[in-house]
Amino acid sequence: MTGNIVFWLAVAVLLFWSLGAYNRLVRLRAQVISRFAGVDQRMVQALGLLGEAVTARDAASDTRAGLQAAMVQFEVALRVARKQPLDANAVAALQTAHATVHTVWTRSPGESAGLDVTAAAVMQRAWEDNTQVVREAVADYNAAVHDYNAAIRQFPASVLAYFFGFGPAAPL
Repeated sequence: MTGNIVFWLAVAVLLFWSLGAYNRLVRLRAQVISRFAGVDQRMVQALGLLGEAVTARDAASDTRAGLQAAMVQFEVALRVARKQPLDANAVAALQTAHATVHTVWTRSPGESAGLDVTAAAVMQRAWEDNTQVVREAVADYNAAVHDYNAAIRQFPASVLAYFFGFGPAAPL
């Protein structure tokens, strides 16, 4: 009789632990997705700045063509990552596209592309402000990814993560 009670007590403890661990994994995954929404919002603002820069530049300039191409790549990568914020390939493509945009922006000063000095300075300042906000959002996202990845690697929760398909997320 005592052995039977101990067995059912152990089953109950295991069941409640499993439910708690599963709920924690779901909550951490949802936190990663919600933090990505903040990154997405900031990057959409960067796309808006790129759009302004493209329309403000001289129509024949190589700078405009480079910005336009980088903007399209960035927009496509952001759209894919928005649908799959936990997918390592989508996040890597977004990271590459964002780095490409920064490189093209850095190489294209406004004055040489048909903008007056004041407009170029305003645009550059807006870009720098947005870049700082994106960095902060990315840092929040990366912290959530770190917590989530640590939770799915931790034994015995890693067993639940394996059975329920909780895969690791990639930082930006």
